[in-house]
Amino acid sequence: MKKSLILAFVGILAFAFSSCEKKGFENVDNISYGTSFGMCAGYCHNELSISGNKTTMARQKNGDPTATKTCNSSVSESEVNEIRKLLNADAVYKLPKVIGCPDCADGGAEWVAFKSNGKEYKITFEYGNAPESLKAAVAKLKAISETFKDCK
Repeated sequence: MKKSLILAFVGILAFAFSSCEKKGFENVDNISYGTSFGMCAGYCHNELSISGNKTTMARQKNGDPTATKTCNSSVSESEVNEIRKLLNADAVYKLPKVIGCPDCADGGAEWVAFKSNGKEYKITFEYGNAPESLKAAVAKLKAISETFKDCK
């Protein structure tokens, strides 16, 4: 009986540790950053997508989803790795999906989204009010996004 209990306990521990998921961003497939303003005229929805070393900026016109402008560029592997380091995995996993009241009273919304370890994560927050654990990553993504100012 005692031997059976020990074997059962060891089996449970082995199963528990084998199902643990590594909480890191080493396996990020895609990183996205965007802004939107619901009550504006023109191209008010902007989304930067980084996949590998390819960056794509998509600008969408409010009220006309078919009027989308897309521009492509590249980013260095070191820049992508820097963004991964700036995304504090333990802190990001604890964040709610929506923080504050994004785009309320046309204050605008920002978001950071990424795919890691087969799961998708997206955190949306009030424009200009990134949570502390995302501020550095948002600043870097915003800087990359601003290189597309001439995307027409």
